[in-house]
Amino acid sequence: MNIAESSVRYPITVIVRVLLVIVFGYICLNFLSIELKPETEQPVLVIFTRFSGAAPEDVEGEVTTRFEEAISGVSNMLYTQSYSMIGQSIIVVFYKPGVNLDLAAAEIQRNLDRVKDLPREVDKPQIFKASDRVSLPVYQFSLTGKPDIVTMTTWAEKDIAPRIRRIQGVGDCQYDGGRNREMVITFDAERMKARGLTVSDLKRFIDRTNLNQSASYFVEGTREWSVRTVGELLSAEAFRKVRISKPGDPIVYLSDVARVEDKYERPDSYCRINGTEGLIFNVFNQVGSNLVQTVDQIDLELKKLQKEYGPLGASFRKTYDQSTYIRDSVRIVRDALIEAIVLVLLVLFLFLKNWRSIFIVATSIPVSIIGTFIGMYLLGYSINVLSLAGLALSIGMIVDDAIVVLENIYRHRFEEGKTIVRACVEGTREVGMAAFMCTLTTAAVFMPILMLRGEIGTLFGPVAFIISCAIFLSLFDAFTVVPMLASRWMTKPTEPSPLWRKVLAPLNLLDKIGSKVSQGLMTLLHYFLGGLRRKLALIAVVLVLFLVSYKILPGMGYLPTGGTNLLRINIETYEGLSLDENSRLMAILEDRWKNIKGVRHVVSTPNRMVFRNLIYLVCDPEEESGVSVQQIAQEAFRSSRDLPLKSVNPVRFPLFGNIYSRSNVVDVRIMGKSYDLIDGIVKQIMQIGAETRGVVFRYTDLYLRKPQVEIRVDQERAAHYGFDVKDVADAVEAAIGGQRTISQYDVEGRFFYIRVKEDENLFRSVADVANIILTSPQDSKVHVPLDSLATIVTTFGPLQINHYNAKRNARVQLTIQDRPLSEVFEEVVSRIRREVPFPLGYDMVPFGAVNELYKLVEAIRFVFPVSVLVVYLLLVMQFQSFLRPLSILLSVPLSIIGANFLVKATNIPLDSFTMLGYIMMVGLVVKNAILLITYAVQLIEHHGVSRDQALVLAAQRRMRPIFMTAIAMVLGMLPLALKRGAGAEIYNGLATAVVGGLSVATLFTLIFIPVVYTILDDLKNRWWKVKPLTLDEIDRTT
Repeated sequence: MNIAESSVRYPITVIVRVLLVIVFGYICLNFLSIELKPETEQPVLVIFTRFSGAAPEDVEGEVTTRFEEAISGVSNMLYTQSYSMIGQSIIVVFYKPGVNLDLAAAEIQRNLDRVKDLPREVDKPQIFKASDRVSLPVYQFSLTGKPDIVTMTTWAEKDIAPRIRRIQGVGDCQYDGGRNREMVITFDAERMKARGLTVSDLKRFIDRTNLNQSASYFVEGTREWSVRTVGELLSAEAFRKVRISKPGDPIVYLSDVARVEDKYERPDSYCRINGTEGLIFNVFNQVGSNLVQTVDQIDLELKKLQKEYGPLGASFRKTYDQSTYIRDSVRIVRDALIEAIVLVLLVLFLFLKNWRSIFIVATSIPVSIIGTFIGMYLLGYSINVLSLAGLALSIGMIVDDAIVVLENIYRHRFEEGKTIVRACVEGTREVGMAAFMCTLTTAAVFMPILMLRGEIGTLFGPVAFIISCAIFLSLFDAFTVVPMLASRWMTKPTEPSPLWRKVLAPLNLLDKIGSKVSQGLMTLLHYFLGGLRRKLALIAVVLVLFLVSYKILPGMGYLPTGGTNLLRINIETYEGLSLDENSRLMAILEDRWKNIKGVRHVVSTPNRMVFRNLIYLVCDPEEESGVSVQQIAQEAFRSSRDLPLKSVNPVRFPLFGNIYSRSNVVDVRIMGKSYDLIDGIVKQIMQIGAETRGVVFRYTDLYLRKPQVEIRVDQERAAHYGFDVKDVADAVEAAIGGQRTISQYDVEGRFFYIRVKEDENLFRSVADVANIILTSPQDSKVHVPLDSLATIVTTFGPLQINHYNAKRNARVQLTIQDRPLSEVFEEVVSRIRREVPFPLGYDMVPFGAVNELYKLVEAIRFVFPVSVLVVYLLLVMQFQSFLRPLSILLSVPLSIIGANFLVKATNIPLDSFTMLGYIMMVGLVVKNAILLITYAVQLIEHHGVSRDQALVLAAQRRMRPIFMTAIAMVLGMLPLALKRGAGAEIYNGLATAVVGGLSVATLFTLIFIPVVYTILDDLKNRWWKVKPLTLDEIDRTT
């Protein structure tokens, strides 16, 4: 008893199976998380270290290089990037996929603890999982209002950020714009000199006074007492009363020689939200969390915070919410899914004109879709744009097997006159192997995709699994539910009523058109089977079309270049501008950009570092404003041209990658030792970028024109007065930027720095620096001006020093528009190799999307041939022949012709998702050829029909199910090809390639495949005259 017969005899069992699939599928659906796309973040750790006031060269030498050496041998590390800037070192460590970052962080910490003798001003390094710092936040909100910025910073650190981090699904919450308190002790150099005091004396007295120290414990009877000396200073007044006189000298208090103020620390940046200073919070989600639910919980928490802090004058406002984009993306794909189902049902109605038959076939759709959720849950997949697109793409394929089985049952029942039960059993059995092989070959093309690793494997894997799972469930439905329902519901078509005839009248025209198309195809088939020259002429035409379609294809891109509604604009001012001047320029831009149509919020962060001035524009959806994010970016760029800015670079937060590694950016690194030589190379590359068509923005992270004052100490003269270089450096640092004491002061459990410095108003020129008075460490009565010990020189230095794998480098990025990434990269690199000389030891290394693109090309070179090979071997098994499957596989070039022409005509970028559509076609287009050749072989071998006549009969009898399934698949994918809006860039190219390829291949299959089959069969008969052995001959041979 086969599966079809069992299903016909035991319908209750089939119904229970279906209900179980639906129930468990629905349960699993409720446990699936919802997100924008599969998580593709690379495991990354960031080591952040503050080195207050230090120049980039000093940060590089004292911190970055030493830390890089310490972590060079950590396990599972791929590479490192580091940035040495004024006052801070950032080292980014990239790991292999799957690494446990908690264990990796512990290993990093152990290695860093071995680094000793760091300068006092170097803070303890912080290690955090921070790949998301350059990724898209899922939620952004602001804090503004009447309280001062220090109060709001205290709230943020002690309460707001921790509460947001505790929400389930939140990975981290970071805030910008905060400022901490600082006890600033501004000394008077003349008063210090008069009393014979130095900065070191001040710091020493403060540290010895501002002290809490434990003294172990003692036991009294049964009680244990701990002993602790308490002397910490808790207010500015307490600091003013610190005695700083030396033994034997008159009593001197700190207030006698210095001004003590509890104030803000000196800011490195500001943060403004719609023109109002405040704090901005960026929230990042945990991997695998349900983003939509997480955002809903943050909304609730924000309402609670407003209720608590509102009476204190605080105002919380949500500025950005990624769930809105996700909801829109999911809605669009869901609509495409529904539209695909409706279109497929219309196709069934067009061909079958029988509601019972339509219902029988349509049952496979909900069963297959809902059943797929079980597999998604078991493998940990989420509901996202890609997974829903996979379901939408499978709609046409889901009904494929059911259509083939039902059509054959119909023929056995009403054309051959068999009983309904026998027709269901034998009809299903007759096409069972062909249907199974069709489904197997479709799923087989995805097997190599499931073997891919990295970002491409993460993105493509779920799509491949979802489609494979859906079509296998539909195959099971075709073998069980379809014959079971057909045995009870299928009836002989009756003459429709007059009313129904009027309803169906418009379809008669379509029937006539279909009949004409069928007659035309049969005429062409007879014509091309009429002689060898005609056959070769057809093959030549197909070959020419294939070559032409290949030539017109554009260059390749990596991933879709679309993005979210958040625009990040990097504004570079000229080196040397103060923070206040940067802030003034940014305020002008804020005022202009808030009036651009489609801009909802403006968040700005002016910075001391000229390349870190950022403005975020939160944009309305294009459907609401009628203005795209790209148009807003262009308007923002145009409106900034009259300002003295070095560059304005708008970047839309991408769907894939991060703001520094985008799919429309040619990214190269120039490696070398001397920044002067690197600078020359970078300038030439930037000029080449300016002359390259399609390059709209240029960016480099090389900044060498930061004005600086160099103090070159004369060591002999300094030694004469008892100074060494360190003494001079400490004195200059204390006078201008200030020096921290070892101790800190405590305010309600938060510890703040104590800084000793001279009045900053005294330093307004280089001459003021030269007049700094130094007190000899050997004799406090000896005072020497700085220019007596050193030469004061004005020069320029780097604003930031970058390393890649501990080597100096500079980055050049060229943002492209309306041209493929591969074309621009090849053109730019070709010119660089010809026109830019590289000294020995200097080289250019591609990075980012370009690297990933070539990995993709290598992956496709593996996946596509392997997919074809797997399909071929499966066909060899089915036909027990190595030659017959070749005629079926030649339907693949037919599909490539259609896909190439449609991709070119619709201006779809040839990115990785479009290429996935090409791979899918391998499994889809061979299905029609399998049905055709399988039936022709049955006629030849079992019914004695001649070869050419069998091919014609097979084309006639299989034309209806071939057209029905092909049109169903094409129309099922058409909504995805035509959709626009949030996330549509992901699946437009994939669906377009499949629609074009399948449409052309279906028309050509009925003519081209029979012609090729006859040629291959003639060659076999002529050159391979081995006859199959009979059973008796096999026995005698054995």
